[in-house]
Amino acid sequence: MPPRQTPAQKLAAKLLLGGEWAPVSNTIGFLQRPLDEAVVEWRQWAQESYYQPAAGFGITEYQGTLRELLGKLLPLGYGQRWLLLETTNPEWTAVMENTHDTSSRGPIGEHFAAARRIPAVQVTDVPKNIKRMPDEPARGRWGSRNLSVYDETGFRRGLSLEDFEPWRFSENGEPYDFEDTEQYLLPRPLDCFPHETLVDICRNLGLDPFEEGFYVPNGRAFVVESLHEPAGDEPWAKRYTLAEARAGYEDLERPRVDDPVVGNALYPLGSANPDPDIVYPSLGYKPFRKPTPWDEALKEFEKSVQRYASYPASASLSVGLEEYGVLASPTYATGGTGSESISVSVTPPLLEAPPEIREYTAAYAVLQWRQANGRSTSEFYPNRKQMAIIRQLYKDNDLYPFDVPSDQVYRTLAIDKMVRDVTDLNITHQLVDWETRLASQKPTEKTQEYDNRNNSCAWEIRKIIQDQEHLIWNPQIDDRQH
Repeated sequence: MPPRQTPAQKLAAKLLLGGEWAPVSNTIGFLQRPLDEAVVEWRQWAQESYYQPAAGFGITEYQGTLRELLGKLLPLGYGQRWLLLETTNPEWTAVMENTHDTSSRGPIGEHFAAARRIPAVQVTDVPKNIKRMPDEPARGRWGSRNLSVYDETGFRRGLSLEDFEPWRFSENGEPYDFEDTEQYLLPRPLDCFPHETLVDICRNLGLDPFEEGFYVPNGRAFVVESLHEPAGDEPWAKRYTLAEARAGYEDLERPRVDDPVVGNALYPLGSANPDPDIVYPSLGYKPFRKPTPWDEALKEFEKSVQRYASYPASASLSVGLEEYGVLASPTYATGGTGSESISVSVTPPLLEAPPEIREYTAAYAVLQWRQANGRSTSEFYPNRKQMAIIRQLYKDNDLYPFDVPSDQVYRTLAIDKMVRDVTDLNITHQLVDWETRLASQKPTEKTQEYDNRNNSCAWEIRKIIQDQEHLIWNPQIDDRQH
């Protein structure tokens, strides 16, 4: 009588090649392009991705069975190497990478779908086989099941089952007509999204990711790989055999291999294919972003941000931030080597605002950080006498007590004062009127009303303070030189 199988072993038997090529086959990506077109797309992404080896990227075509072609990913763990496989559905190409642990999402949704408008799917199914050990870390994997579907416009549908002790199921996006949505309401998360449901949805999308016969009907595949040759002491120079990668994870009888011995002995440093069919150069990192109606305005706003910064500065679009009463949010960073930079997240309403409003906001976002000439907001922070005058002005305008911490009020006014001191910008009625109109607008679709403006820091009261500066910043109560 054969030994009884564990739930993890039963699930592994249903996965691609019975799970023998896990962790490589734990996550499989699919691009809706024929093999030859998909290789070009993937190569172009790699050339402008984070992975920038001076030697460039090699492309090599292979013929063989699925197992033979998966072997072209060896060694595992080193660098970046992707295997693109033809499938029996000529519209779709499968992609796997030479991971030694768990593969990353990579560019499937962020680049190919959102920026290149190429439909894509990513499938993950990992059996839970955790085994607690008395004197060492637990062996095995926690288990997960995920499906992410992207169409030409970006994210389309997502289903996720993760073991957080206990299991949790979640879904996002619009269900397909062929889905049994009643199943997702079952009380037990494992019943909401079993392996069979994942298989059924994939088949309705034209994919059969766990069937060996779905792959390489003509035996064709390509390897796209970084040609970087790391030094022997670099962490990514570790090279794993399949057995070493599975040790302590799929193979629970062996301790985890953190420092591979056999893999490093078998495989030389450098690419798996030292003489690829074609070599393409690295082109320098270029972030791929989905085109938006605000791209040109964002470029202009970034120029404004850079105009007021004395260190590297950038701006990025943040859709949704405005719902929480925020139009722009700056982040200042100091690197470990002392390098400084600033990034401003900016919302569509601000990018649609008049140029004067964008300009003032850019200056306000940047100038609150210390400048290269040593000036900072702290020198404009009001003293106690000035604070008393400010509080009285708020009382006169029925805005006292403050609706936010007093520290935030005084800091906001200090930043405004610094902006006016180091630029020729002022808060005008145009800024105040625009903010008032923006707050009164009611979007047609909202599940909850948001107007989280801090009235104590709104531009209207800040203009009043600005108009009364002769009462606040004067030599009688402030002897600092601005």
